[in-house]
Amino acid sequence: MNANWPPWVWIYKNKRSPESMKIVKVYSENVRRYGFWFVDALTGGHVRKYLHDLKEKLGGEADASSDDLIKILNHAVNTTEFYSEYKGYSNIMDFPVIKKSLVKEKYDQFISSEYKTEKLYKVQTSGSTGERFVMLLNKKKRKRVIAELIYFLEQCGFKLGYRHVYARVWFAGNKKAKLELIAHNTIMFDCSFLSDESMDMLYQMLHKDNSIKCLTGYATFLATIASYFDKKGYTPDMFSIEIVISGAERLEPGAKILLKKVFGCTVVSRYGNSENGFLAQQTNDGDKFILNTAHYFFETLKLDSDEPASLGEPARLVLTDLYNYAMPLIRYDTEDIVIMEISAENSYRKYILTELSGRKADIIYDTRGNKISPHFVALTFRRYDKLPQFQLIQNSLKQFTLKLEGTRGLYDDNDFKETIRELVGPDAIVEIEYVDKIPHLSSGKFRKIICNYKVN
Repeated sequence: MNANWPPWVWIYKNKRSPESMKIVKVYSENVRRYGFWFVDALTGGHVRKYLHDLKEKLGGEADASSDDLIKILNHAVNTTEFYSEYKGYSNIMDFPVIKKSLVKEKYDQFISSEYKTEKLYKVQTSGSTGERFVMLLNKKKRKRVIAELIYFLEQCGFKLGYRHVYARVWFAGNKKAKLELIAHNTIMFDCSFLSDESMDMLYQMLHKDNSIKCLTGYATFLATIASYFDKKGYTPDMFSIEIVISGAERLEPGAKILLKKVFGCTVVSRYGNSENGFLAQQTNDGDKFILNTAHYFFETLKLDSDEPASLGEPARLVLTDLYNYAMPLIRYDTEDIVIMEISAENSYRKYILTELSGRKADIIYDTRGNKISPHFVALTFRRYDKLPQFQLIQNSLKQFTLKLEGTRGLYDDNDFKETIRELVGPDAIVEIEYVDKIPHLSSGKFRKIICNYKVN
């Protein structure tokens, strides 16, 4: 670079050179990063403060205070109609376990009287369970969600300003505005139809634009991308991807291995929901999820009752949001089935999820009427590591349909049938159905297990 030229003059005169393009991209990332923190500082510096708080608490340098739990419980009983009858509570166990359907039915009763005239941030839930509603967040809660996102991104090496592709089903209700895309350096890639043509378009984008450092999306889409790219023989030297992040759903181990093979980078799954925020994320070198105990109080309850579950057993994950004062949710049933354990590092206890394997609605039954957790179904099918996608449907007590996407000839049909019979019973009637595409939900999420059998 000519020392007598200002940087922007040199860049203009050498705008086609690789060195110039690299400088422009670095400037672009830095402008976005420093711009974000500048705006945060002008508006009170809340995100930076909450990010520091997260780092201290989740890093073991500070305890997640029980005072925050007491504060939100007291706020809920004193300012909401729904929780007002629990003013005499002695502990959190005195509160009922609630579900999304109840919140939707008694919506106004959950809104705090202190915030009914405030300007609130609205978040529309995905509706993947059939219960779609708008969640209300106060300003500080919204900034805490942003801090959660930044914290978990930093944990896997992502920096604010990185150019990234977001692969999901995009529609009018969730599409980002052009200014937002520019500010966040985001490229939307629509996964409504994962045809060979769309996969080739994605390849061209990732191959030609070496400023793209991150690929994020739903697990099912990422698994399809990894499978297609691997079949094409694509290798890490063809891309500049440094991080792959799966959101909303857990990546199966086989898909995670394939993504690492194709992109040669860190691959993690992140767990969260629209109504609360970012609840957990996998470590960079493992499959366990570290729970966000700084912002949420977690419980695991038995599948058939609201009794506490033991560590290490499949259970429903129930949470209390410690910071949404606009619309408090106490003991909110996520309806996700998990296995929780405790990990001790340097005398600091972390609550972790060793399994995140489906929703309560995904429970099926064996041919004698006993419940089978989606956790065990997922473990059973992991032996088929070349299986791009499957969907197991229980039509009646003894009738099952296994839909397979793009696997004809990879495995023997009788092997699949025997596997399912080992799982549900030797008298099960199993039909194998090969399809070009297994449809996703309108939210873009995918159900591996569907139970159409109704218990009397």
